Amino acid sequence: MLGIIGLVIVEGFVNPKIEAKQDQYEAEQQNPLTHDFTVLAKYRSPYMGDHSNLSHLNQALPLREKLNGYQLYPETFTAQVNYSLDTREMDAEELKRILVYNAVANFVMIDNLEQVVYQFENTSHTLSRQAARQWTTTELTNLQKLDLWNSTVRDRLVEPEQVNEAFSQIVDN
Repeated sequence: MLGIIGLVIVEGFVNPKIEAKQDQYEAEQQNPLTHDFTVLAKYRSPYMGDHSNLSHLNQALPLREKLNGYQLYPETFTAQVNYSLDTREMDAEELKRILVYNAVANFVMIDNLEQVVYQFENTSHTLSRQAARQWTTTELTNLQKLDLWNSTVRDRLVEPEQVNEAFSQIVDN
């Protein structure tokens, strides 16, 4: 009898709460304003040539459900991240926020990455380390600290004007 009561409690109350909490966490990971930046630390690398590391890093960032492969260009220290998404299907401001957030995260976690090209079905955007450094006004490796990341990147991507300014400063095209 105790086993049945325990099973009902676990299956009827405990597991649904755990699942709801996990679902909420997953939803938060799709938004740069609520994304858990600390999970990216394990993908820290001095070199962009580790395809597996780059892949895992981008799979931990917003817009990961639309990822469609990668291409590395070691001669220019460029990573192309492909998405199966027509950008017209998304809110333009949210897309810009995600691209800035993701690109700066890539530059912070991969030391020799100089450019990230985000390739979509209908367009592409190139973001550069140099422009990201100018926008953040700090050496990007310093942003591995969560409080500095939040004040330098996340807090500056809240308002639409801030997002547009950051995007226009970091995007090369």
